[in-house]
Order: sequence, then structure tokens, then C-alpha cells
Amino acid sequence: MLVWQTPDGEYLGDEDGNFMHVFCTNQDPAIMAAAKKALADAAKGYGFPEGRPVFWAGRRPIDDEELQNQLARADAGMVPDPLDIAAIRDEERALKQQNGRN
Repeated sequence: MLVWQTPDGEYLGDEDGNFMHVFCTNQDPAIMAAAKKALADAAKGYGFPEGRPVFWAGRRPIDDEELQNQLARADAGMVPDPLDIAAIRDEERALKQQNGRN
């Protein structure tokens, strides 16, 4: 996802810790360019014309309900984000190694 970083290194967001963002992948240059422009226009509209869009790989926005689900999954010893494919694959590899040793 893309977030807006101000010249002093801060990221734009609200008092609840929600970052101003555009959710996208960096797979399509045309989509990425449009997302960067949309984010820059929004930042300017909020009075932050200086800064730059920053791509946060492997991140996605979630709502409060999803946050609670992820916290419950983490408490249960599971990968918090069910869409975190890399973490799930790592967990599978670890289980295979553990079962192979027993």
C-alpha cells in the first residue's frame, strides 16, 4: 500500500493511528502512477503539498473487526493475518521439519 511521508519523516494519518493510504500493488506501473497521483492530490488537499508517496510492501489496510480477528489468531498461536502467505508457508516448512525429525 502507498502512504504519504512528509519531509520530516512522519506519515500522514489521523489521531486513531489510521494512515492516509491508497491500497495497490506495485505490479502495474500505470496503476502505481495513478495511485501516487491520487495520494499526492489528497495530501495537498489536506495541506501537505511537500512529501512523497512510500510503498509499504506486504501490508494491507484492515478494519477494527479484522484487527480483533488477527489479535485472536495471534493469541491462539496462529499466523495473525490469514492472507500472509509468506508467513503461512514458513509455518508449513517449520512443521514439516519438526515432523520429519520425530
